[in-house]
Amino acid sequence: MSELGKVVLVGAGPGEKGLLTLKGYEYLKQADCIVYDRLLNSDFLELVPSDCEKIYVGKANHCHTVPQDEINQLLYDNAKKHKLVVRLKGGDPYVFGRGGEEALFLQARNVEVEVVPGISSSIAALSSAGIPITHRGLSKGFQVITAHSKKDRISDIDYSQLLDEDITYVFLMGLAHVGDIARGLIAAGRAEDTPAAVISSGTTNHQKKVVGILSTIENQVKEAGLLSPAIIVVGKVVTLSNDLSFFEKRPLFGKKFFLPVIDRFEYSILGGRQQNRPNELKERLISYGADVITAKAGAIEPIKCDLDFISEAKLGDYLVFTSPNGVKSFFWNLYENVGLDVRSLTGYRFACIGKKTANTLMEFGIKADVISEVQNGKDLALKLNQVMELGAGIYWLCQNNTSEDFENTVSKEHVITKIVCYENVEVECDRDENYLSEIQNCDASIFTSGSNGRFAIKNYGNFLPKDVISIGPACSRTIRELGFEVAAEADISSYEGIVECIFNSYMR
Repeated sequence: MSELGKVVLVGAGPGEKGLLTLKGYEYLKQADCIVYDRLLNSDFLELVPSDCEKIYVGKANHCHTVPQDEINQLLYDNAKKHKLVVRLKGGDPYVFGRGGEEALFLQARNVEVEVVPGISSSIAALSSAGIPITHRGLSKGFQVITAHSKKDRISDIDYSQLLDEDITYVFLMGLAHVGDIARGLIAAGRAEDTPAAVISSGTTNHQKKVVGILSTIENQVKEAGLLSPAIIVVGKVVTLSNDLSFFEKRPLFGKKFFLPVIDRFEYSILGGRQQNRPNELKERLISYGADVITAKAGAIEPIKCDLDFISEAKLGDYLVFTSPNGVKSFFWNLYENVGLDVRSLTGYRFACIGKKTANTLMEFGIKADVISEVQNGKDLALKLNQVMELGAGIYWLCQNNTSEDFENTVSKEHVITKIVCYENVEVECDRDENYLSEIQNCDASIFTSGSNGRFAIKNYGNFLPKDVISIGPACSRTIRELGFEVAAEADISSYEGIVECIFNSYMR
């Protein structure tokens, strides 16, 4: 049996994370090593295990990081070190992706190879721009052509073979040569008013396009400042672009937000500690068409804590959770640190801030007795004041640095015991010049907690966009204390409230 690992060539698709195939996703989750090109969506890298070796071999701005023959050798060398190597390539590995060269090189050296097809940008980018690659009465077929050859020169294209008006012609990697292509087609006999379009960063929420005709398309591209990667399409189907551009008609398309996020602590009874899930607010905004730039503001880590109080419960005492992180960190302590289970919690009642925290508690088999409708500590405290028996105690599972609203609002008739079971650990922030420029060009910053706002202002204060959107009063108070204004505040302190606030302020 060969001691060599397996190499899987995975097509990442055109850029939108949801267009990665299920099979490709499964391989990414198992990868020991990932070798990847320039990706339109860096979120793909978050799908791999935390200990996966990541090797970048892509190119940007015509600068090849690693020559192809070295990439081939790199894949072979890593197959000798790792059980599963994933070669992640934009689009499809075999559509001008040089995947065939890599597969043949590895096969000749007895490496097991598998190819997972990806959705080609030649089809997907057109679709997101409202251009069907074929359409009855307009196009009976299509042809995909590379416009790029070695040393960034235009490839040798025989334009006399591209004169069928019933065929859609798609040129990949040709943005720098759009004028040459248009002139070549006209010289070969295509009419100057033949519909043409160029789509930049197709299927992403920062997609841009220009639609015109062969005689004008070069100037339009220059005026629009389109950047690579881009696709050129020529044919009658371009005329459908406005009618079918559903992707671009989403309510937040064209808007761009800066969102500091915290890596949550993920834990379950059966699965133990797990990989971080995607940020729900980011995913929701993306689904509405927004482009979201994130910064990791911190990471939630559980703290080993003393749970001796569990055996001292009095009838009517409450365990209080003011975040899902508190729930997961408590049960991590209960199961992994102390070695008990839910049977030890008999006699306690449970209170949670908001449905999200209550749903997390349900994952551990416990239904909350009290749930605040408004997602803040003050509202939960007021509800507990109404229902708690005189002298009953509160055991508050919280982080090391948390808002005092809950503690200050609870009736003095009840004793609060704070159990610090998790902390927000600082992480190194990205200060790359291009990244700072991306932040500066956003329409607004979105802060979902005071700690997120504090992190962003400390590290990116001079680069933050003018508008700041806050999740609620406690967060807004922190932002103002740090010298920044709040442009809009959610009526309900939740992700739903943030989304509604953004819709009211920024929906097209």
